[in-house]
Amino acid sequence: MNQSTVNLQYKKKLKKTWGSFFARFGKLNPVQIAVIPPLLEGKNVIICSPTASGKTEAVFAPIIERIQPVKEEIGLHLLYVAPTRALVNNIYYRLESVIKMCGMKIAIRTGDRREYSMKKPEHLLLTTPESLDSLLCRYPHIFKTLKAIILDEIHLLDATFRGDQLRVLLERIRLEHAKAPLQYAALSATLYDPKETALSYFQPVEAISMGEPRPLQLHLFQDMERLIGFIKREKLHKILMFANSRKDVERLGTELKALWPKDRIMIHHGSLSKQARETAEQILRLWRWGICIATTTLEIGIDIGDFDGVVCYRPPLTPSSFQQRIGRGCRQVKMVQALGYCENEAEQSCFEIYAEMARIGQIEPLEYLPDISVAIQQLFSLLFAHPRGFPKKLLESLLSSLITPHQYEEIVNHLIDQGYFTYIRERFLATEKLMDLGEKGFIHSNIPSFKEYRVINRETGKKIGEIGMQATQGTIFVLGGRVWETMAIKGLNLYARPVAQKPQFRHFRKRSSLGAFSRLLPESLKQDLLKGI
Repeated sequence: MNQSTVNLQYKKKLKKTWGSFFARFGKLNPVQIAVIPPLLEGKNVIICSPTASGKTEAVFAPIIERIQPVKEEIGLHLLYVAPTRALVNNIYYRLESVIKMCGMKIAIRTGDRREYSMKKPEHLLLTTPESLDSLLCRYPHIFKTLKAIILDEIHLLDATFRGDQLRVLLERIRLEHAKAPLQYAALSATLYDPKETALSYFQPVEAISMGEPRPLQLHLFQDMERLIGFIKREKLHKILMFANSRKDVERLGTELKALWPKDRIMIHHGSLSKQARETAEQILRLWRWGICIATTTLEIGIDIGDFDGVVCYRPPLTPSSFQQRIGRGCRQVKMVQALGYCENEAEQSCFEIYAEMARIGQIEPLEYLPDISVAIQQLFSLLFAHPRGFPKKLLESLLSSLITPHQYEEIVNHLIDQGYFTYIRERFLATEKLMDLGEKGFIHSNIPSFKEYRVINRETGKKIGEIGMQATQGTIFVLGGRVWETMAIKGLNLYARPVAQKPQFRHFRKRSSLGAFSRLLPESLKQDLLKGI
């Protein structure tokens, strides 16, 4: 079937949305052809396909086609949840005019931007898990008209305490608030098992994996001057450079001024102010040449224009992170130009293994245990949202995916002893102590403060280097070309043991992480976490 015939068929199916979403592109991408029919039928779908393959339009258009409100109808119809505020802002920037053409209103609700109207709710809400938590507590009425939910970049949430929190939030919406059956869609570029991932958040699900990995050229350097020289010779005008820590980003931003025009060097990381980050993103969209140095803040698909190449300053911590980073460049051409800066042969070998995995589309599997600190965070959130009390059996059911009945009893009894709530007639009631935390907004986020750790070899006592991440015992990462396992964390010192001389596919995995509310766990459960149980 030729492209014109395909376009005509889908144009007929998307009578309300074709003109606003696809008319300007000329043809549909393969992922759009595969995804649109099941979504139009009302099915739940998870899509795993390479960066810049058209996933966003493939999901939004058919869902809006199904749920588009009648004229003058108000109320929340479509909820979009993303892992970062930057991605929320980016989707708004990309789709605001398109959504308006469809006769719908769109707004944002995050810690930075509180533009969503509670009196006249817009049809489409863009938010993060933490802001969604706050909305469920304070404005639950807006979810009564909800019809569909989109979960973007799900790999950044899954197998973390934020993913655990999101799972409970989705169940709360389904059980307590939504009046009609909900449709779900999840998106990612890098997942080991898409269907298994989706089943943690919604059921049933149809998994669609599309696209072959693009050809990859990897160029390695042990000298920054030679690396910059290569960029100039190959006429790679716009470059995105990733570093593993904010300290390295700032240092490289200074050192590169001797090799590159200083007014064409931009930095981007989480410690910058909201205004500084958003200004950098706006400038990058306009730049036709220059270098931006960033941490993971630009690892996901924020629209900052196309890049001629991507540089990884030292190997990223995992294979999937490497693939996310190199996928940010060369979107308009078939060949990915990836550059790596390494300090020794071990790091060179690590880059080569990462590249080989990328060429065959292979990423690390996940071994994950739920973060039981999320049970405390959600318990606080639920009781704050229900000041007249919350039924014991329903609470136990909502938290059953996170904790065992024994852990549930330990946590509840401990928090009652600490004065956060009471138990009366089969219901839990928040005390003034808990309600005060809720009023101040301290109960919705379980994200611990991001730290830059000094990594120390536990066997030799020698410093290995520095990394920026949220780590706990059992976290596996690459540093200096070797694979390390976190054994203990004391202050800003992270003690690790070498797992292998060279990274291999089987070495990478995620384990239970420690959310901020772990500080309120009973001592016995804290010890279990530290043992990796």
